[in-house]
Amino acid sequence: MAYCIGIDIGGTKIAAGIVSYQGEVLDKKHCPTPVKLGGPKILEDAIALTAALLWGTSRKIDGIGIGAGGQIDVEKGLVYSATDLLPGWRGLHITDSFIKQFGLKSVVDNDVNVLALGESCFGAAVGLKKGTIVFLALGTGVGGAILVNGSLIHGSNWSGGELGHILLSMEPNARKDGGGAVGTLEAYCSGLGLVQTWRELTGNNDPNITGEDVVADANKNPGGPGTIAITKTGEYLGYGLVSLANALDPSLIIIGGGLGTLGDALLSPAREILKSRALPGPSKCPIVQAKLGVDAPIIGAASLVMPKSEVLESKKAPDNNVSGAFDLELNR
Repeated sequence: MAYCIGIDIGGTKIAAGIVSYQGEVLDKKHCPTPVKLGGPKILEDAIALTAALLWGTSRKIDGIGIGAGGQIDVEKGLVYSATDLLPGWRGLHITDSFIKQFGLKSVVDNDVNVLALGESCFGAAVGLKKGTIVFLALGTGVGGAILVNGSLIHGSNWSGGELGHILLSMEPNARKDGGGAVGTLEAYCSGLGLVQTWRELTGNNDPNITGEDVVADANKNPGGPGTIAITKTGEYLGYGLVSLANALDPSLIIIGGGLGTLGDALLSPAREILKSRALPGPSKCPIVQAKLGVDAPIIGAASLVMPKSEVLESKKAPDNNVSGAFDLELNR
């Protein structure tokens, strides 16, 4: 039996794992991301982590998939554009570096794209072979991806699926997101957006308040500002999904990331807005929670190098919808 390696290069850690064609992570390793040392050192450490996995296994490895931040030129295997969160990351030839080191098929793509691909192969969209899937990762920021008939849409400049940048407000004094853009979905539906909504409800402008604090408030005071902030964030999400659903008429919308773990507390308001405000067909699109959990980046990255014909459907993914106490971990 053959396996693939999936690598997630994130802003705080690099994680790698050996993944079966059933989407099972059999072995994994991680190390801190050496952000201050720049892009070349980050790539060097990702290769070293992969080598440690390969040296420690007797399993046959078919290929290496890499999920990385920034806009990725998938054809050339390089970072087309990136923010300063990973200094010196732009322009690095990632796949060439892995192929040179290991002689294995290697593919790199945007980190949120690989999350969506993993959900398509092994998670919330298992069994959906045709149609359009919209995926949103709601965390510290908002990332997105679009799949059509199982294939990712990259766009002309490798920015396809950057759904966090769609506009919810045209007002010049609307909220700004973490990158300074005004009125975006990210400004309202990220962890920072959740905190800002709570601040507006409470008048508390303590700069140390986090999304986790808002969720703790919701758990402690059901029906209080924390709960209301989560509901309003779900409604904001719903309005963004109305635009996406009307434009794309998707078969399924998947919500992942840290805020996605809030489950129906967040998604039920979004569903109500979609149902009442979208066109008749798109208004019926299911909105579901991502299924793969903490290993999603590794599984998704490995999926990049798994031929579709050989991907075996996993067992039915567990139902991760949250009931009772809320949970939130923005770095998931």
